[in-house]
Amino acid sequence: MFFNRNSQPVTETTPYTFVSNSEEQLKEVEEINKKIEETELTKKIINGLTENGFSPDKRIQYTIYSPEKKVLTISLSNFDREDKTINKIIDIINTITKENNLNTFSVELSETKKE
Repeated sequence: MFFNRNSQPVTETTPYTFVSNSEEQLKEVEEINKKIEETELTKKIINGLTENGFSPDKRIQYTIYSPEKKVLTISLSNFDREDKTINKIIDIINTITKENNLNTFSVELSETKKE
C-alpha cells in the first residue's frame, strides 16, 4: 500500500506518488551536496584515481536519494573492465568518501568513448 504526503492511503482518486519524510530527506540530501562541495570531493576522487594510474573524466555525477542510497557515476578512459580493476577503483573512491565523512557510494563506471 502506498501513502501520500498526508499519510493517507492512496486510492484510485488520489495521486500515485509515494512520499515519505520528504522534508527531512530533502534536508539530508542538501547536507550531503553541501559536504561534497565543501570537501572538494570530486577533485579528490579524480586526483586519487589519477595517482593510481587511471584516467578519469574531469567530472563526476552524484545521484543522492538518501544518506544510505547514494550513487556516484564516473567515466574513465581505457580501463580494462576486469573485476580486480573495478574493485580497485571502487575501493579508491570509497576510501576517499569515507575520509570525508560521506560513507560509501554505489559506484557506476563507464568507459569514455574516444572520437
